[in-house]
Amino acid sequence: MDRDRFFSLSLDMLIVLTPKGNFKRVNPAFGETLGRDAAELIATPYLDLVHPEDRARTIEGVERIRRGIPVMDFENRYRRADGEYRVFSWRAAADPVTEDVYAVARDVTDHRATENQLRHAQKMEAVGQLAGGIAHDFNNLLLAILANSSLAGDYAAQCPEVTEHLSEIEGAAQRAADLTKQLLAFSRRQPLRPVPVDLNERLRGLMKMLRRLLPENIGIDLIPGHSLPSVSADPSQLEQVIVNLCVNARDAMEGGGQLTIETENVLINERYCESHVWAKPGRYVLLSVTDTGVGMSAAVRERAFEPFFTTKGANRGTGLGLSTVYGIVQQHDGMLHLYSEPGIGTTFKVYLPVHARLAEDVGHKIESLPPRGQETILVAEDEEQVRAVVVQMLQRAGYRTIAVGNGLDAIGVLRERPEPVHLVLLDVVMPGLGGPETWEQMQPVRAGLRVLFTSGYADDRYRQRLPPGAELLEKPFRAEELLRRVRRALDEGSSLAQR
Repeated sequence: MDRDRFFSLSLDMLIVLTPKGNFKRVNPAFGETLGRDAAELIATPYLDLVHPEDRARTIEGVERIRRGIPVMDFENRYRRADGEYRVFSWRAAADPVTEDVYAVARDVTDHRATENQLRHAQKMEAVGQLAGGIAHDFNNLLLAILANSSLAGDYAAQCPEVTEHLSEIEGAAQRAADLTKQLLAFSRRQPLRPVPVDLNERLRGLMKMLRRLLPENIGIDLIPGHSLPSVSADPSQLEQVIVNLCVNARDAMEGGGQLTIETENVLINERYCESHVWAKPGRYVLLSVTDTGVGMSAAVRERAFEPFFTTKGANRGTGLGLSTVYGIVQQHDGMLHLYSEPGIGTTFKVYLPVHARLAEDVGHKIESLPPRGQETILVAEDEEQVRAVVVQMLQRAGYRTIAVGNGLDAIGVLRERPEPVHLVLLDVVMPGLGGPETWEQMQPVRAGLRVLFTSGYADDRYRQRLPPGAELLEKPFRAEELLRRVRRALDEGSSLAQR
């Protein structure tokens, strides 16, 4: 009787199988976990509940048990009454006389999901560090290519063939710069410029472009939620998320289909998080992008957000679309979840935290021609190609320049040369003294200086090294952007040394 009481009260799942593989006895915990009445399971073949992909090795495991080899920590998936599969970890042994199998199991579904998430996050972080690490050198090279092709274009205006080649060079370099931004977005090292955004308005504004992206055999529906709060987001990166998801859906529906974009206001509570390990409690605006395409197998779903992973074949994309989406959503402190079944379709659910303030309209400014000047600018940049092209940009706009390759030489210029220096252009990362350290030592040497920092690193760690209120110009930049930022620093920026 005591044994029966322990059997019925155990929180672990206990079962006894007959030699034919039918349930001879199951305890209440087993029935409750599967959402079934324990009595109804008696005489049922256990294989009826095992996931089809796990049946062969489960049969093999049971045969080993019957040969007298106990099984420890054997895992397989069992189907609940509602169709959901749970992962069970088993320990089992056989009675040598009756050949009945006695087994105890624990539900490790949530534990395995958490482990998978951790492994995925670690893998993403490792690749993210690699992407962020190469960005600095890559952005310096791109800056030199873009700037020199632009400068050469001014001299080649009378030669159409040369202009055409330069245009091709510039276009290729710009695509490479965009690719770097995707890598940085994936690695969560692309800086955000968040503003309150009305997601419905943003989607309505994108619909015309999205319709051009889709062939005529794919329909598109927008179902906007009512009274949505705004989200705090970088508009350009948010649009990149939407476009990438729609392009992915398009590629999954080569034979045509339906794309549905839907928004709604959702509240995720602690109870929901208990059964969904990926979730975080809070108020969100949910963006759902659903297609009726080919869907994804479990193996593809597992790798869907990995960078450079693609099922589209050669020359059909970089494999960075979904990984970029993943990085941007993570950087916005949001959540991304994927539902997909082969032959049925796919839904991506993007959860964006709500913003307290009302959304503001973000429009495009019409900017004037790049301003010129006659002031003296000290340029400290360790990359020779970048230094040379920045000096050309500034000199062609009328500025006088002094160029050095490191921070110590820049400090030496201020100490040894009496002529005025109106602005210092400092690369953040240089051998020896970096930009922020150079600036700190410059201030006692020359009062009233203004500074503009440049960097090919987008990582927040480098931004945090800057003094409070400092301006940062990110590489690669075009001449127009450099000249506007220089002019603004000269005209509007007060000396950080006086703060």
